[in-house]
Amino acid sequence: MIFNDKKHEMLYSELCSRMKYLDCYHRSVAYLLALDNVVREHISDVFDFQEDIIIRSAFRHGWQTGTSRCTVSLMFNLWNGYTGESPEDANGFTVDSIFSGSYSYAPFYWQAIKLRYELPE
Repeated sequence: MIFNDKKHEMLYSELCSRMKYLDCYHRSVAYLLALDNVVREHISDVFDFQEDIIIRSAFRHGWQTGTSRCTVSLMFNLWNGYTGESPEDANGFTVDSIFSGSYSYAPFYWQAIKLRYELPE
């Protein structure tokens, strides 16, 4: 498994231990929550560990950057196929939109997809 940096790897392990379940859905969410510096600072705005849900209002927070929005979009999509609340929102959830929004994260986004679909390394 690849990690962006040591902090990504350590936080991923910590978040996995906090997850209600440790299936492919939760592992991919933990991986993406730990990836982006901005998302790391706002984990509780994105995922509710007690309720075991992604928080849909995460997109409306002012702290979101282009890269964090791509990371959170992929996380939502891998969690439950969510593509926004309206047809206009769906464009932000396309593979092209997510991957082109942050080329430097592409290998890590692919890793999250492999975790979610349990693809071999």
